[in-house]
Amino acid sequence: MGLLEFGKDQYGNKKTHLVPKKAMNILSPYRRPNNQNIKFFFIYHTSHKEAIKSFYSNLKNGVDVTDTRKKYFLGIESYVNIKVATSKECFIEFTNENDPIPEIVEKLESLTFDHDNIKYAAFYLSPFDRFTPDPDDREIYIRIKELFLNEGIVTQVVDYEKMVVNIENQYNFQFSLQNMALSIHAKLGGAPWKLAVTDKKELVIGVGAFTNQGENRRYIASAFSFQNNGLFRNFEYFNQNETELLVGSILKAIRDFTSVAEADKVVIHFYKEMKYEKLKPIIEGMHKLKLGVPLYILNINKTESEDIIAYDLNWDNKLMPVSGTYIRIAENQFLLFNNARYPSDRFYSDTDGYPFPIKISSPDEDAFEDVEVIEELLTQVYQFSRLYWKSLRQQNVPITIKYPEMVAQIAPRFNNGIPEDAKDKLWFL
Repeated sequence: MGLLEFGKDQYGNKKTHLVPKKAMNILSPYRRPNNQNIKFFFIYHTSHKEAIKSFYSNLKNGVDVTDTRKKYFLGIESYVNIKVATSKECFIEFTNENDPIPEIVEKLESLTFDHDNIKYAAFYLSPFDRFTPDPDDREIYIRIKELFLNEGIVTQVVDYEKMVVNIENQYNFQFSLQNMALSIHAKLGGAPWKLAVTDKKELVIGVGAFTNQGENRRYIASAFSFQNNGLFRNFEYFNQNETELLVGSILKAIRDFTSVAEADKVVIHFYKEMKYEKLKPIIEGMHKLKLGVPLYILNINKTESEDIIAYDLNWDNKLMPVSGTYIRIAENQFLLFNNARYPSDRFYSDTDGYPFPIKISSPDEDAFEDVEVIEELLTQVYQFSRLYWKSLRQQNVPITIKYPEMVAQIAPRFNNGIPEDAKDKLWFL
């Protein structure tokens, strides 16, 4: 049900695995970035200059652990199958810790990037962690991310204090480096893994949002489109009040997809309970396109502690049902368990946690009448929960909801919106 496909072996045979954190140690990524001439450079405070050497050595060559049997990260080149080097002429050093942007902009304007031949990635050594109380300090990385995204360069933040602590504990540090390598690989255009499914002419669209708790305001909704194998196509980004544009974007994605080949079906995942009135423009738009393609709309909600829950009393007192288990809790509503307990218990680790299940429903009363359709739609939600490339940890929400939420968290804080040429890239991971 949740089998994933990775890169082929030396004989051209497809390689599959159930657990990414196990597979990435023994298999190569499904697809490498198109441009293999990759250069890294660093953005850092003057006092952190020496730390770059240690960090880059660990990233490139792997960690130094006493027990080699516990060495799981041998370097980024080995881990995600890309060659990397540094572009030292692009290093940016700043002296003002609290307001580095003017210095960074000045240096950036003096640099020339060879985008025709080189794919760049910038590592920002942040003096502040993401929980720093000063909102201005938290915004610095957003400004840096936007600056470099406008230059066509993806960025990776590195929490300096956490990095120093981790470098002293090489065993733990390797897991941070694994996640970082995974994320960078995807940001550069690679695909670490995909769903091991037969490709179908299906379009899967996700709509998500992020609520700024400080302002108590939901900012943005985004629409993503994927193929049925989980490979990302592109996304759009809208203000919460731009409902008509959001609907138009969804219909455009459907029209563009079906213009290439006749689609088997279109599936839309919404981050909240969507009433029929809200969905009516999409349904009517589909009818106007006269595609004759089945449309399925699912509402996907995170559950809370007071919601309905289910337990497996037969699993060593740990209670968590097997990942992928679903239970019908109402006529048109299901509970789906997305966790790291796979059918074979040998893959489970307590460090993977016990995430709550998600609730799935549909505003279409007829959506869940056919048993085969139920199985297909819920399986797809489960499978899309296994395609998160920011971390090796199992997610309980599908990327059709998770990725738009991540964009919605960052994009409103950009000064000039998202560049058009960045809307088919996973720069936000």
